[in-house]
Amino acid sequence: MLIGRQEERAAIGAALSPGAAPASILLLLGEPGVGKTVLLDTAVEEAVRGGTKVLRVRGNAAETELAFAGLHQLLLPVLDRVDGLPARQRAALLSAFGLGEDPSPPDHMMMSLAVLTLASQTASAQRLLLAVDDAQWIDPGSCQVLGFVARRLAGEPIGLLVAARGTHRPEWLDPSTPQLVVPPLSPDDADALLSTQPDPPLGSTRRRVLATAAGNPLALVELARSAARDGALPATGHVPVTDLLERTFTDQVDAMPAATRQALLVAAAAEGAGLADVVAALPPGTDMEVWLPAETAGLIRVQADRISFRHPLIRSAIYGAAPFAERRQTHLALAAVLVGDPDRRAWQLSAATVAPDASVSAALEATAMRAHARGAMAEAVAGLERAAQLNSSAAEQTRLLSTAAYAAVLVGDIAQAEALAARATELNTDPAALVWISGLTGLVEMLMMRMERAFALVVPAAPPGPADVHTGMSTIATGVAYHSGNPAQRERLVRWLADRVTDEAQPHPFHLWDAGVMDPFGRGNAIRAVLPTVTSAAGQPPTHVHTLGVLCMLLDETEAAVSLLGEVANPQWEHADAFHGGMTAADLAWANLDSGQWADARLGVERLAQRFLAGERTLGATRALTVLATLYALTGEPRLALGHATAALAATEPGCVLATVARARRAAGLAAVALGDHASAFRHLRALFDGAGAPVHFHLSCYAVADFAAAAVLVGRAEDAEAVLRCVNSEVGDGASPRLRQILHRAAALLAEPAEAGPSFRRALEDPVGRRWPFEHAQVWLEYGEWLRRQRQIAEARECLTKAREIFDGLGAVQWSDRAQAELRAAGVAVESSTRSAFRSLTPQRQRIVRLAAQGLTNREIGERLFLSPRTVGTHLYQAFPVLGVASRSQLRDVVEQETAG
Repeated sequence: MLIGRQEERAAIGAALSPGAAPASILLLLGEPGVGKTVLLDTAVEEAVRGGTKVLRVRGNAAETELAFAGLHQLLLPVLDRVDGLPARQRAALLSAFGLGEDPSPPDHMMMSLAVLTLASQTASAQRLLLAVDDAQWIDPGSCQVLGFVARRLAGEPIGLLVAARGTHRPEWLDPSTPQLVVPPLSPDDADALLSTQPDPPLGSTRRRVLATAAGNPLALVELARSAARDGALPATGHVPVTDLLERTFTDQVDAMPAATRQALLVAAAAEGAGLADVVAALPPGTDMEVWLPAETAGLIRVQADRISFRHPLIRSAIYGAAPFAERRQTHLALAAVLVGDPDRRAWQLSAATVAPDASVSAALEATAMRAHARGAMAEAVAGLERAAQLNSSAAEQTRLLSTAAYAAVLVGDIAQAEALAARATELNTDPAALVWISGLTGLVEMLMMRMERAFALVVPAAPPGPADVHTGMSTIATGVAYHSGNPAQRERLVRWLADRVTDEAQPHPFHLWDAGVMDPFGRGNAIRAVLPTVTSAAGQPPTHVHTLGVLCMLLDETEAAVSLLGEVANPQWEHADAFHGGMTAADLAWANLDSGQWADARLGVERLAQRFLAGERTLGATRALTVLATLYALTGEPRLALGHATAALAATEPGCVLATVARARRAAGLAAVALGDHASAFRHLRALFDGAGAPVHFHLSCYAVADFAAAAVLVGRAEDAEAVLRCVNSEVGDGASPRLRQILHRAAALLAEPAEAGPSFRRALEDPVGRRWPFEHAQVWLEYGEWLRRQRQIAEARECLTKAREIFDGLGAVQWSDRAQAELRAAGVAVESSTRSAFRSLTPQRQRIVRLAAQGLTNREIGERLFLSPRTVGTHLYQAFPVLGVASRSQLRDVVEQETAG
């Protein structure tokens, strides 16, 4: 019987009701024993009585390193339905559970989508509740999938109830997730609960129980049992409730027969394993009666397939009270019977091992590699780190720690990668391994924005000959030099890599990167000529795809960049922002921003930028913040843009991360333009060039020359901009991309004598390729229209200004659209004030869905592409139709075409 908790039950009922917005989800938090599980059990019972199907999982400490153990437990009752999943989803899910025939690593997003689809299909017959208890012990891979599902429950007849120990929200749940911290019982309810016990204490003992338990239901029950059993309470003093409960449970176990105590220790060490394995690990001749005393005492429940402890504290009390020698023998006994489950066996051996043991180390490494192959990267890192601890060979420890560090980089845990790489460096004694370890450490240092140290680690003091340069290491080195923008670093690398050729029949992507990133203007045209062939090669590993995608972005092959980078950091993917420390997500966002896909750009970096605002000072997070600052500057939130740009500059200027400094300065300049503060715009944009006018960052500064020219003219400093333009033209030479040529011609037009600007404006507009960068193209139309109006060529001015306004309206470039509108009025055109388009008022997610539906894709096809269930896609479209003023899918094409006109 549940005493009290009326408010908590009402809150749970409201949160899980079908009408809860935006989704039926709730997180229960609280100290051990406070009643989270009882509330969850009650909610489950009520749901079942109401006709809801329930899938539930309970985490346990023994399975946190086992890949997808929690997910398998959750889905076990419905795994017979996997044949109804689309083929790719079914294969990915079975592969994650080690059940598929395909030996290749599963597509993690397809596997997550399979779970969502399976849940959605199950919920199509009856409402579904996913109940997750003791979430703090669910393995990381399962948590990642649960987070994916939790973010996609809007519109689904699915509820999610999560219970976790403590008061901190699990990282895999969004900050917006509603939560309820379960409080202790009120004094009246505590007293009522005590009265329901079989032999409730009285008098002073009762008062002491109530005072000691402090409203913790489990403590009330166990202290009442202790008083009834012993006639008094033990001398507890002032100890935490958790310690008090564990001590109480230990006292109960100590009073049981030796065989039962031993059996309980085996069950505690093996929690999560099947009953048959637990029984097999007991001493020969032990029968099932051994469990009876513990079951009678209410400590455990013997089920058909496993032993369940009534509360996790019982397990931890039993395990923690046993001497290490007994625990070790127990783990060895379990390992001996788990030969058919190599992952559990490896971790049992690990728990029994203190001194280095090569065989146990090898078993853990194999487990880690299996986890890696199944997409469970956090478990892989944990396995590799433990394998290194148990290996006596310094060389092997170095190898294992380096591998773990690189895996940590890939999943975005830069702090852990840094620690692992540092330990590998300390242990290494092999000169041949030093190159790889130094490169890895240099990569981590770059991601932590320590550029000087990163470069020193990757580039030796006495560079080897070109034939001896390790391809992977040179790529890290050139990446460091690009982001630092340090001229001395760049000069050293240009000399170091001088003999590298990029015109071989099949140039290596890394060779192209090295040449293109160090000399984008001198080598850019030659590289662009071979990029289509190189980028179209099938079967390239993610590192090559990533490298080529970033190279395409830097060389203004923007469409190719969006395509390539989307393969490894699609903004619809969970944790796409974590890949390679967030660098790929930031690069993709810049490419989307340049190509006018601003909703996608914002979607790709919002979560990553939020990590910066929460205190994470990595290069990826900082670059994401500059993307967001630029978007805010362009779309009508310039003050917020200035705040973000200022924060990015504070993080990057001290360490001379000049590439990001350049991006942040330009964002601040655009924000100042939007605010009409031309003096500040001039100041921010002037900082992109040195005193003589040369670009501060040899590449990115050049792209701001036209914006700087516009600001300089407005504050009467055109001569400064003329010097800058001369320096930029000298830097670029004949190597300008069509995009940069458009920018340079625009700058020349702005700085020309009033009567002579026309030819430069027309040259900026004559190449139709310039339309691939719509905002910059519209800036030319706007300024050309303004010039034409001043030249009294009104008809031509109206045409240019109309085109500019159409593009700005489609992009949502608020202040620039207003400026075009004002110019049109000055040119005698009666125009209505711009209103934000209905399409752009939709969320970025909903905009993507509408675009795909306009292309004729079905809800299922859209769901597969955006990793949503078909029902959720349908809900988004249903809610978008009235906003867009349409009644059917066939009308969406006109809406989308109108948005992209111009």
